[in-house]
Amino acid sequence: MAQVTEKQLLAPEMLFDLVDTNQRQKLRLILNDQHSADLAECFEELPPSYRISCFRVLDLDNASALLAELEPDKQSELLRDLGNNSIAALVVNMSPDDAVDLLSELPETKAREIIDQVLDAEVKEDLTQLMTFKEDTAGGIMSTDYLALKSGMTVAEALVYLRDQYEDLEEEIYDVYVVGSNEELVGVVTLKELLTASPEVLVHSIMDEDLVYVEADVDQEHAAEKLSRYDLLTLPVVNQHKQLLGIITADDVIDVLKEEATEDIYQSSGISAGSETQEQLGYNVRRAFSARLPWLLVTLMIETGSASVITHFDSVIQQTVQAAAFMPLLSGVTGSVATQSTCIVIRGTGRTAGFGLKAALRNIWHEVKVGVLLGLFCGLSCYLVSTFMGSSSQALGIVVATSLFITMTVGVLLGTLMPMLFQKLGVEPAHASGPFITSILDVCTMSIYLTIVHLFLSHFHSGF
Repeated sequence: MAQVTEKQLLAPEMLFDLVDTNQRQKLRLILNDQHSADLAECFEELPPSYRISCFRVLDLDNASALLAELEPDKQSELLRDLGNNSIAALVVNMSPDDAVDLLSELPETKAREIIDQVLDAEVKEDLTQLMTFKEDTAGGIMSTDYLALKSGMTVAEALVYLRDQYEDLEEEIYDVYVVGSNEELVGVVTLKELLTASPEVLVHSIMDEDLVYVEADVDQEHAAEKLSRYDLLTLPVVNQHKQLLGIITADDVIDVLKEEATEDIYQSSGISAGSETQEQLGYNVRRAFSARLPWLLVTLMIETGSASVITHFDSVIQQTVQAAAFMPLLSGVTGSVATQSTCIVIRGTGRTAGFGLKAALRNIWHEVKVGVLLGLFCGLSCYLVSTFMGSSSQALGIVVATSLFITMTVGVLLGTLMPMLFQKLGVEPAHASGPFITSILDVCTMSIYLTIVHLFLSHFHSGF
């Protein structure tokens, strides 16, 4: 039995030497022997001049596959150095959805010029249609590479038809869709069912009519959630007349989920990344500045309220300096528990499904109960710590513990309600788990804690 060994990743230094010494034949052999994903990782580390030199020696299939793997900014760099005819040849060789992703990174006029260079009328029609859909919709991520049969075909006719069609597909397709006389989607049948059925049986008699599909204008995340929920390999995309337009495949969904997860991470940190890539935000100062500034300004304004609260209770702090030492503790713990609640609500309820009244009430009640228990435990722990630090002053321990219990309960409540409120207002709920909710809670925490300290001093006319 042949032994399978793990292929070594390509070292950029090797490519530098081959390009500098003009060893094009050796460079061609090495690069065309690599997987497109490994090539993309290597190309990310190459300077632009070396990147284009290496790209030009790739076979058409490998060049197209590499382009589909590269980040948009690297794609744009390569395309700038290629003529429209070369780009058109690459586009024709790519799957339609990858080709449109590539073209969407170019200026509209240049993308139009490249599509006009495409000689294959069917490919040109597919690209033109796909370019009309918004990038973040089901239509924007679907592929027009799919297999469809007429419902009135026999299994024998279907197999002959599929044998001719399958070799032209870029994707590995296992679900075959069935359409009616007006191209409307009526069912689905697997290749296994076709291969095992009697040749004279009609396709409509073995197809599954219980279909899961989406319309082209729905959000891409909703489409991804639907494919994942029903454990599908492909998800058909239709127009308002239920006519089949294309399919979304599992690899498309993986890309969407990665994109949405990255977007959530940015937003939860208060970064308005939009469509910017991680590399653009990491190395482009202007884009990084504009993406990170807006929510920092919001945080600055809200935290001004926290400073105002502390200034208002300045006399209270002067009377009991020990109480002021616990302010960062309360602020940190309360912010953390609120963020936990926000994350649980967003992921547990499901952003794409929205927040129904029953689900909202159930989540609020659940999180309040959890918040009370966490507040009691942390409050008791804080009482023991503050009593120890306060040199036998149990009053300080009681005040700190009571404040922590209240602020944690309020924090959990706000952390649960905030994403629901954002959802109703049409704002991305992930924003609620970032600096916004932390800043609001800082104001609430300082107000609650210093008010309790003030009431204690006023009632007992003594310090701690």
